[in-house]
Amino acid sequence: MPPIRVLLALPLVLAAAAPAGAQEDGWGTDYRLGTYYAGLTNADGAHLGVYCSDLSPKDNPSARTGPYVQFALPRRLELGAPAATVTFGIDGKATAVPMTAMVEEASTSFDWDPSKAFPTEKMKALVEAMRHGKALTVGLAEPAVTEPFTLAGSGAALENILDCAKR
Repeated sequence: MPPIRVLLALPLVLAAAAPAGAQEDGWGTDYRLGTYYAGLTNADGAHLGVYCSDLSPKDNPSARTGPYVQFALPRRLELGAPAATVTFGIDGKATAVPMTAMVEEASTSFDWDPSKAFPTEKMKALVEAMRHGKALTVGLAEPAVTEPFTLAGSGAALENILDCAKR
């Protein structure tokens, strides 16, 4: 029989091996290779991430720079165009965000980058609403998709996330 300390450690090992999408614990943060990140994956495997890279394009021309947001689904959607309007619903208030869609064999992702249609200041206001909100859904009208996300921990995780040059 294994020593008692091995048996007591087993639940921790199994919990660490569980898939990331199996449980929604709240917002996580990280900083890697010049990019700040705050995000989470819900119980159904949908992911929402807010990023800000403080890299200079001349320092690394192949790296993505500045602020961006990604919403990803673990399934292929049939979309009619490479652009989509993704709706962020925070406490019952909907905000439509134009995003670029990428459909792959087993997933679909949507990216927001600053544009005239939806500049950084608008995204900062949306992220600030997420910081203080109680309920969040992200989805599309066509095809009909609605993904719920927790806002637990979003206050600290999203604080100044899109101000990467000031961090």
